[in-house]
Amino acid sequence: MATEKVSVGRTYHGTIPIDKQGDALPKSEWPRKRAFSWAVRWFGSNGRRFSKSFKSRREADKYAEERQAAVRAGKGDRPRVIALTEFARMYLDLRGDLASSTKIEQQRTLRFLSDFLGGRRTVNKVTPLDARRFIAWYREREHRGRTPATVNKVLRECKRIFREAVTISLIREDPFCELRQERVGQRSWHYVSPSEYRAMIEASPSVRWRGMITLGYLCGLRLGEVLNLTWQDVDFERSEVCVVRKTASKQRAAWTPKDKDMRIVPLPGMAVNVLTDMHFAVADGQVYMCVNGKGPAAGDRVKRSNVWRDFQALRRKAGIAKCSFHDLRKSYCTNLANAVPLHVVQELAGHADIRTTRKHYLKVHDEQIESARRALNEVMRS
Repeated sequence: MATEKVSVGRTYHGTIPIDKQGDALPKSEWPRKRAFSWAVRWFGSNGRRFSKSFKSRREADKYAEERQAAVRAGKGDRPRVIALTEFARMYLDLRGDLASSTKIEQQRTLRFLSDFLGGRRTVNKVTPLDARRFIAWYREREHRGRTPATVNKVLRECKRIFREAVTISLIREDPFCELRQERVGQRSWHYVSPSEYRAMIEASPSVRWRGMITLGYLCGLRLGEVLNLTWQDVDFERSEVCVVRKTASKQRAAWTPKDKDMRIVPLPGMAVNVLTDMHFAVADGQVYMCVNGKGPAAGDRVKRSNVWRDFQALRRKAGIAKCSFHDLRKSYCTNLANAVPLHVVQELAGHADIRTTRKHYLKVHDEQIESARRALNEVMRS
């Protein structure tokens, strides 16, 4: 930031005026005799001198006050000029704490930004108008048919990316900050009842699948959390499972949970029994709980891309309506909300905002709707 007060002064142009005898006029008479403009001057923290010229004193004073306010806020220096392509590399290096799925999404968004704005466009030249045009382009161009939720996701990624640019002083304001997300209707999902869970367990082709279904339904773990669980994360004595960040080692890959914080999830008795069966089947040296049991990749972690296909085959075999693995987690939250306060559900589910728990993870049962109908009928009879 600037190291001293921002100043405003005249900058003269052209030759020095002279009197009738040909002598140079004193500086006190220059304002009336010599062309000039108004200049705002300040020094940066690196010792460099900066200035900006204006035609009127009013314009200069206004800019000087803005600059002085930026100095007081610690943002007096001009942002470093850096191209989008260079910033993309820098950003991904700086955000080494990102979950792998988030990193893939942000790489994709950075590529879209470079395609639309041009890789040589400097970050400090991206305007709010550019931001609006980019979102409109993403919505309409080759991405026709994208749902509002997909557009909102890209907008959220852009805001995260440019907030980082503000943090490292490449820009002063996020050009996407004023853009609002589109309204999205809540997507319906299938509540998996306890009887349907038991049907899935019976239809599971392996002890590994019984464990995965159990961790989703009785512990509310996300699929990524299930696939990255190690046996070290399970405490059979305390009947708990720990979802925690992993650092890279010879036996395991680095991984960060979505909520970033460690959380402890209690294991009900049925879950302990299923995980115990899994543990008896563990091969020597097996680190991860969920590994392939056959084929050339035997012993490797289960791939996320295969889970959807195998899960759909399993639920069809169990005679259950179409649902996703994530619906197991949502059903867990719904079941839990019938027994404990909502803030406890939020904590065990690992939601940063309780509104997420309330809006997306709780299902109103048919019997609850019927109870409401009966209550209204009773009110109307009175």
